[in-house]
Amino acid sequence: MNGQLHEHPLAELIQEIAVAGLSGSLRLAHERIKAAIYFEEGRIVYATSNLRMHRLAECARRWNIEAVERLAATRENVPDMELGLELVAKGILSREEFEELLARQAVEVMRPALLWTDGNWDFDPRVRLTVEVKSRVEVRELLMESARRMSREFIAARFKGTEDEKLAPADAATHDLRLLPVEGFILSRVDGPITLSELTTISGMPEAETLQALYALVLGGTLRRDGQRNAFNAEQLTRARAIKTAPARVIPAQEAATAAEAPVAAAEAVKETPAPLVTGYQPSDVDLLFERLDDATNYYQVLDLSRDAEASEIKRAYHGLAKRFHPDRFHQDADPKLYMRIEDAFARISQAYETLKDQQMRAAYDRSLGAPLKMPPPKADPPKTPAPKPEEKIFAKASTKNRTAPQSSPSARQASNSAQPEELYQQGVAALQQGNQTLALNYLGEAARLAPRQPRYRAQYARALAAGAQTRHQAETEFQAAIALDRGNVYYRVMLARLYSEMGMARRALGELERALAIDPKSEAARLLLDKLKGRG
Repeated sequence: MNGQLHEHPLAELIQEIAVAGLSGSLRLAHERIKAAIYFEEGRIVYATSNLRMHRLAECARRWNIEAVERLAATRENVPDMELGLELVAKGILSREEFEELLARQAVEVMRPALLWTDGNWDFDPRVRLTVEVKSRVEVRELLMESARRMSREFIAARFKGTEDEKLAPADAATHDLRLLPVEGFILSRVDGPITLSELTTISGMPEAETLQALYALVLGGTLRRDGQRNAFNAEQLTRARAIKTAPARVIPAQEAATAAEAPVAAAEAVKETPAPLVTGYQPSDVDLLFERLDDATNYYQVLDLSRDAEASEIKRAYHGLAKRFHPDRFHQDADPKLYMRIEDAFARISQAYETLKDQQMRAAYDRSLGAPLKMPPPKADPPKTPAPKPEEKIFAKASTKNRTAPQSSPSARQASNSAQPEELYQQGVAALQQGNQTLALNYLGEAARLAPRQPRYRAQYARALAAGAQTRHQAETEFQAAIALDRGNVYYRVMLARLYSEMGMARRALGELERALAIDPKSEAARLLLDKLKGRG
């Protein structure tokens, strides 16, 4: 059961496996990156990749879970699952907290993989994890998010030649989904079976925009396609389901001959395999570094920074690269060619750092690059509203009463086509202040997508997401991204602490507030929230 991602992308595979209720392992290969997703009766329980950033220790560092970081530092080559079970055994984490971490780790693995439109996939229904995992990864929002970020050309190809295909409402509930305005509009037009050509005609919108919204609704389970091209045929599904009832054991070698002639349930008895876990140094880390440096045209790109990076960010970026890619970490006699490439790469990194860390040298270098492109001023409609001051409105609650979209919102529908990130950001902030949660998510989400290295876009998008119970974990990810981009910003940490407090994660909230006060001991917002959590306010 295998194929190409351009024929069957990951989002469709996940949906098909979930509907069929299959168990097994879905392995993906995209250029140098490999990933594996594990299913139990259609639900995702675990995911991993060969990228270092997806290891549990690296995830814990980004999520500021210090207990996991400390133990991981002393267990550098221990697999993630073993590390997690040790945390549970020592009482550092409960089993529920550990499985929550696995679910978050799975989301981080899948989010970029959902955008792959080339590469290979292979599904093996015989594979199981030897460790029982009960974590549940919520995928509906994740699949819809991937549709919103895919190229419209690719999505259009998914509907090519299906003009007479019937679409109909599905049984899945919609009240727990955050629909964009255009998605709410399309959904309101499907109250019974309708052909794709009819829907495109009555929508009154560009075909590409209609198809993108439609694709998101299908992946979210709110609409059903009658003519969707499935990856698995009826025979394959029958065999895979038969395996589900087979004994969970490995067939001994001496039984191989007789097992080959036995019925399907015995011949394809489930193979128990340890959870595939990334350990130690991964070659793909170096390969990705080389690729990035090959594409870099200035020192900021060498250090993977934006032009407006602060001095502290430059220092952190350099030390992070030095920790991972300093030539001393590689053995010259193991692979001389690799060692020479590493030396050359690190020489470029060092040269970039030496130039940018000095204020005068950086100013001269910036002049040689020319002025960065400037954004046009925001349009008058909706009115330009400045971003709220941190101490004044950092905790302003956005109303959640507008869950579904207005049926006609031309400016929102056109935003992602014509607006610049700053304009989208200002419109999103204005929508938040007006209590229009759906519109705010639309504008701020698009701004964050177009300019992912702008921390205030990510922070405000997180603030909008935090207002919904179903999107709080995504809000947490966005807050962490904003903090990673601007580690000295106290207010982002305070907002994340407030989110943790609302989610009942008091220990994490306290940790964030302590880090915020370490940066700015005079922060009134951090102090007030800390006193409240400790019962003094």
